[in-house]
Amino acid sequence: MTPIEHFVPGSWAGGQGEEVLARLRWPVPPGVIRAYLEAYTRPGDSVLVPFCQDAAEVREVLHLERHALALHYDPVLLLVVQAALEPVPVRDLDAAVARLGDSRKQGIPLRQHMETLYATTCPACLRPAVADYFIWEQGKPVAKQVHCPDCDYEGQAGVEPADLERLADIPTRGMHFYYILDRVAPQPAQPGSEGLRPRLESLLDLYTPRNLDALADLTLKIETMFAGGLLHRALLTLLLDCLDRCSALAPLPGSSVRRRGLTRPGRFVEWNVWRVFEEAAGRFRSLAAAGLPAVALADSLERYQAQEDNAWVGFAGQGLVRDLPRHLAAHTLPLVLVSPPPLDSAAWSLSYLWGAWLLSPEAVAPLRPLLRQRTPDPVWYARVMSGSFRTMADLLTADGRILVTFADQRPAVLEALLWAAARAGLQAACVVQSGDDYRLEMVAASLPASAPGTVDNMRVQQAIAESLVETIRTRGETCPWRTLHAGVYRRLAERGLLGWAARQEGEAAPDLETIAEWVKAARDDPRLVRPADEEGGEELWWLAQPTDLPAPLSDRVEAAAYAVLQETPVLDEVTFAEQVYARCPGLLTPDAGLIDACLRAYGHELETGRWQLRAEDQPQTREAEQRRMIAGLLDLGQRLGYQAKALDGFDAAWLDGTISGGNRVRAAFVVRWQAAVSEALALGDKAPGARLYLVIPGGRAELASYKLAHNPLWQATLDEAGWRFIKYRHVRQLMAQQEVDEYALRAIVGLDPIVEREAVQIPLF
Repeated sequence: MTPIEHFVPGSWAGGQGEEVLARLRWPVPPGVIRAYLEAYTRPGDSVLVPFCQDAAEVREVLHLERHALALHYDPVLLLVVQAALEPVPVRDLDAAVARLGDSRKQGIPLRQHMETLYATTCPACLRPAVADYFIWEQGKPVAKQVHCPDCDYEGQAGVEPADLERLADIPTRGMHFYYILDRVAPQPAQPGSEGLRPRLESLLDLYTPRNLDALADLTLKIETMFAGGLLHRALLTLLLDCLDRCSALAPLPGSSVRRRGLTRPGRFVEWNVWRVFEEAAGRFRSLAAAGLPAVALADSLERYQAQEDNAWVGFAGQGLVRDLPRHLAAHTLPLVLVSPPPLDSAAWSLSYLWGAWLLSPEAVAPLRPLLRQRTPDPVWYARVMSGSFRTMADLLTADGRILVTFADQRPAVLEALLWAAARAGLQAACVVQSGDDYRLEMVAASLPASAPGTVDNMRVQQAIAESLVETIRTRGETCPWRTLHAGVYRRLAERGLLGWAARQEGEAAPDLETIAEWVKAARDDPRLVRPADEEGGEELWWLAQPTDLPAPLSDRVEAAAYAVLQETPVLDEVTFAEQVYARCPGLLTPDAGLIDACLRAYGHELETGRWQLRAEDQPQTREAEQRRMIAGLLDLGQRLGYQAKALDGFDAAWLDGTISGGNRVRAAFVVRWQAAVSEALALGDKAPGARLYLVIPGGRAELASYKLAHNPLWQATLDEAGWRFIKYRHVRQLMAQQEVDEYALRAIVGLDPIVEREAVQIPLF
């Protein structure tokens, strides 16, 4: 079967958003699952999801009438998956939350007790109120968010002395702290967990004493009031959401920045735990209200394999990949869907803490080796993943596929995964990357596992350098390092050079770290240059001698996006992106941001998520308008007293006075209906001393801005030559005026021209 060589788009359920543990989960996107299921499987086939992180992965497999075999070694992630696969009825969940809130704590309802922890004063009416959250800086709260029910004030204000006094009443290491510590690290230590208590004690410092008290109360109440069953699991899932959102690592309100590491930041948010719990219940209630059917999953792989009446459509539970051969026959799986564990010691530590907190230390025993790793080790990660890949390879059918997807990971993850696959005897059939999203398609025996011809270390290093140059030449524009890095490993993997390196033995044999060092060293190749970029910006690379290059990739993507909209009357955003990606495969894979910018430059949204080509962007309409723009500019030049004509690559030029027998060019115009930034680059020296203008429709302004923002070399070149932008509609406005002068022309220049701003004085010089 032919590999899917283009990037398949899909919306990540993890990484951000409202779902439980959204920051720590990156499941295989449903759209990607659908594409690979349709390409490589048939109804009735079994599909393995060895590191299942989301119920949507299972449901998508089942929806297309395949059997899902989903497992994960992490019970915390499985808690989320299983609770979503079997949601409790809405009425039962509401009753449980109400019962929990009504339970007594120190003689008052639990919800009232927990709200009292965040009691404050409304800054507007000075009546008692409850804070939604406090902002902490340098070890103490400095601001609070309040919504007052009496005066309806809602906003942020500074804390008062009374707020600090209430907080001082809660001891830093009180009873609740040691209650939780003894839950996650009981004494005496269990076999295999020796020495972990200090580590877990430090992790509890991610919670303020107030939040730790509230979370401990919720934990104790849920454990004593709801023992076992689906309702207990649902409430634990809500509590898990609180453990995540109420730690100091949670993003600040309004921010989507993902905090890495396990150090309490200098500035963080302390949420009101009860309100977060109720919000979590609301999200879970929406899931239950969606009416998703419960699925008939076996409670063990043994029961799934032993079934005689096809009662089970799959399995979703805890398990290790290495144990699969005891339950599954070799060469029986056509597809394995892998969203690998992150190379992230912080994520591992939090999973252990939360799993031991909610379930038991025994439940998270498989995570203990991960908890002990303070610094993630790519070599260790590659060794572990190699064992998993080897097991998966033995389970594949002759033409089976392993799809690996991941996002928002360090480059070392790509290196480790491809090295692990090579060590396992797998061959990369395809490696594609868009931004920080990756799709790796691997096969077992259908492609050769060795590189052709004679291979040595020098050839591998040459291949690395050639790949860097080839990627830039193929794309025809500056490239971010992440794209060049992916291109290098794509070449090494697909040509079997990683497989060759992985099979070498002896002290001189290249290993994972050696290859990574060779890739870094290749940046010193004299054929490459690094243009100056903004401090903190993305690392970009270009060619020292850029000759005979194809059209820039961003222009080709724009053309592909326009063609897709022309050919399909109405389509959704995912279908649009998939069709554009299909026209730009392999090294030409663009970032999702560019595709989105192209859609909004040419598309009209009929309804939410449904798009079509704008009526004014039909080719005949735009070409006719382009001719009118050129004629209008020539007419404007004549009205201003210039000679006006087309000139040497320019659609219109204004000339005056004879100098040494020639006419001096005062202004030159390029008129396009695309965001043709690159076309202007070659014309900058053809009209020295002239004012240069690129005239485009207003709908292309944001796309042009996107291109320039992602290619500072273009921006610098345009600035040096003095290019400026003018929008079509402003030219039309000038054409309609009875009196025109050059000051009016200055007012319409730019992607954000003066004429579009309010109360701005037009400069005369």
